[in-house]
Amino acid sequence: MNKPESVRLEVFKFNLSPRKSYKGINSFRDLFIKRTEEPASIQNEKLYSSFFKHMISILDSEYKVVKNKAFTLINDNNQTSFSASKNIIYGVLEGGQMGEGKTRRKLKNKTNSNSLDGDVINDKYFFYIHAPLNDSNGYIMFQIYQQDNIREEFMSFIFKEIFKNETDYNMPNYDVFIPESIKEEFKSSAKVKELKFTETVLSTEIEKSASFMSINESYKIEIKITPVKSKIQMSLLDSLVKPFLKKSFNGIGLDNFDKKNVVLKNSNKKTATFEMDGTGDIMPRIYLKGRIPINTFGVPDFEELKKYCDGILDGILSEQPVVKEI
Repeated sequence: MNKPESVRLEVFKFNLSPRKSYKGINSFRDLFIKRTEEPASIQNEKLYSSFFKHMISILDSEYKVVKNKAFTLINDNNQTSFSASKNIIYGVLEGGQMGEGKTRRKLKNKTNSNSLDGDVINDKYFFYIHAPLNDSNGYIMFQIYQQDNIREEFMSFIFKEIFKNETDYNMPNYDVFIPESIKEEFKSSAKVKELKFTETVLSTEIEKSASFMSINESYKIEIKITPVKSKIQMSLLDSLVKPFLKKSFNGIGLDNFDKKNVVLKNSNKKTATFEMDGTGDIMPRIYLKGRIPINTFGVPDFEELKKYCDGILDGILSEQPVVKEI
């Protein structure tokens, strides 16, 4: 069960990486034709349909194991589809940590347990890929829950097995995406104003006395770390954060807190809050609670999430220069 407030969306920009020896036109249309072996004269809509089927055949065949995680495609109830006119492919994955070394046991049976070796502990995840045929740059949106997710493994797999061609294209390059309006405002002059770590803790994890537990069920613990009489450049964020991640509260390491945020201030004294991923990497995550329906188990309404991603893509594209049709 996931916390509804932990459901969020990450946005990435990626670009194709043709080999130095390649003399062709660097575009998704060119790559798609090579991957599907369709004729060069194929219409765009038919090409997108052919590439979609090619991609599904790879993702839907069996669980893909990457490192200590695995995932597969849920290809039913129209949860996975494409739109040639919008240049998008989207769908729902099922996957998570491998069960190696773990066991499963019934709550009412403490004596018998079953090994989870060879099993996958599943969650459902949504992906949304924008790959315009007349361009070499695209976007990926990926829905996650808390820290433990399959986003890195999924992107690594599709870049290696789908958006790469052995003779002409290397694996794509990618980076987190922040809208230009925010990026330009903060990238040149931002200073670290504050680090903030937030975790919800049950009262039983703090004190087990009946008198304390009867006061309230849970508490939001928020730890703020503020540089005193100093201005720390954003470029030093990684070195700044690492030592604090080793500290803990009530036995919970700050690296395992639900939220890890950094507040940046630019030269005009404007502030913006970003979520940190890993150590000092800033992630433009979008919290989905209140934006789309999320059920009591913390699983989003994927149909509504697809519509929400459509809106985000429209906003992103409005900031980009128009690329001529090939």
